[in-house]
Amino acid sequence: MPYTSLAEARLCVAPEIDDAQYARAEAWTACPAARRVLAIADALDTGDVGISVVSGLRTALGLFFGQGAKALDTDPQQGADAALKALGLGAMVASLPGATLAERVARVRALPAGSALLHYYVAVELALPFGDDLAQGATATVTSLIDKHGGVVVAKLETLLGGGTGTSAREAVGALLGPFDEVAVQTRDKVGSIAQSAASFLPPALAAAGTVAGAVATGADTLPVWRLLGARLVVETALKHGWSET
Repeated sequence: MPYTSLAEARLCVAPEIDDAQYARAEAWTACPAARRVLAIADALDTGDVGISVVSGLRTALGLFFGQGAKALDTDPQQGADAALKALGLGAMVASLPGATLAERVARVRALPAGSALLHYYVAVELALPFGDDLAQGATATVTSLIDKHGGVVVAKLETLLGGGTGTSAREAVGALLGPFDEVAVQTRDKVGSIAQSAASFLPPALAAAGTVAGAVATGADTLPVWRLLGARLVVETALKHGWSET
């Protein structure tokens, strides 16, 4: 469902809204909640907050094609990054409109961008680097990652977004565990294909880098996956729900 503007997205996502509702949806994209979601997504693509998506993807592929089996134990940096992405996604969901957390999660799952975020997180951030561990289910894997790395990750999020972010993010992640498990089942037999496809998009110098440090040293641009999907999430939320909030 490609689109490059709010107007194009309207035709794809919410052709039923009228011009007045569209105008309110456009206004919602500049509200504090929308800006917060965009800030979180931007942070998840920034190397000094976690590790960049490029280096994260490079390491995930290395773990998949290499040792892989006990990545939860052997690659703490990748584990911390996966915990950061889970809590960041939780913080994004908690920032969106909805009377309850369950309603926010349901709305995110129903949006194309929300579904894409859930699938990307499970497939790339969990299944590629932690495939063997994921056999226990996404709930066990995500819970283990947050138990190990949550303190440091929450401190980073709260430095960026303010106190209380960690609590709301943890609560939202708890509500996302069920959807994570469902996506894990859907992607279980597709991880090899995902890995081969993802590897084909890496720049040659990055693909040849042997370590995360080597990948970063190439100076390759990051792949702004979270920024892209976060922006789409804001746009689609505005068109389906945000207009009624303004």
